[in-house]
Amino acid sequence: MTTLPDLIRSQQRFLLTGHENPDGDCVGAQVALSQMLKGMGKTVHIVNPDPLSANFDFLTEHTTFLCPRNGDPLPEFDVGVLLDCSQLSRVGSLGKSIGACGKTIAVVDHHVGSEDGDGSVFYVDVTAAATGALIRRLHADLGIELTLPAAEGVFLSLVSDTGWFRYSNADAEVFAMAAELVSRGVDASRMYDAINRRNHPDSPRVLADALQNSRLLLDGELACLSLDKAMIERCSKADFDTDSMMEPLRSIEGVEVVALLKERFDGNVKCSLRARDDVDVQAIARQFGGGGHKKASGATMMMRMAEAERAIVSAVKLALAAQHGH
Repeated sequence: MTTLPDLIRSQQRFLLTGHENPDGDCVGAQVALSQMLKGMGKTVHIVNPDPLSANFDFLTEHTTFLCPRNGDPLPEFDVGVLLDCSQLSRVGSLGKSIGACGKTIAVVDHHVGSEDGDGSVFYVDVTAAATGALIRRLHADLGIELTLPAAEGVFLSLVSDTGWFRYSNADAEVFAMAAELVSRGVDASRMYDAINRRNHPDSPRVLADALQNSRLLLDGELACLSLDKAMIERCSKADFDTDSMMEPLRSIEGVEVVALLKERFDGNVKCSLRARDDVDVQAIARQFGGGGHKKASGATMMMRMAEAERAIVSAVKLALAAQHGH
């Protein structure tokens, strides 16, 4: 069976991509892998279905990100690599274009079920805290030293998926990697400022107005926040990360699950779920065709907002009852 290190050694042209609205783990892993491949003399292009968030634009100091318009040809490649996702459908219309090329697809991911994705070569570990952690392991497998840009990419992945080391997935490997990355020159304070302290002037009002619509349900164990299309538009104009609205709700005493429901422009609902302790929100998301991690998952729900709210409340109620032994 061909392994990813084998594939990297034997092939020359690589196209790296990831899920729609790529987050810090996705783009950080792309940076780290692209820098490694370039250092090996490979041809590499990062091509994403959506533009890079302004919060991550400091990465463009050393890495180029492409976001083709409909009809634009893809760069020539021998291997397509899906990072932080495992299905071409997660890459939107770009995924169809990549799949139509008939090239080898590799998957580098840490989500549950990734080993059943669209690739023929897999570099997957669902116990890894971040996809970027897997790219750090890949450097070690290939005997390649991390450059500073690659180290920045791995660090961005780690802090994005561990909430700056606050979440329970911040394990010994994460802290060991973080120490190594800082020793290689990563400026954690500079990166924190670049990601979190350049917000739009409207962002405090957007956050305040959105949180006014939050509700505590199921005896205070479920915090639910629904954002309609108008609020989503406001968030977009302020380049506001809607998932950041979940943390204030998760910090409320007694809350076990936070559900963020976002109305899409096609009328369906994107649901993001976060758990504090033992509720498996990945199992809840899977009921609606989604997935992720035990404590952080999501799904696109093919229903209108009111129906989606009822469905999520019902599913969380059952999960809480099972946890409490009812």
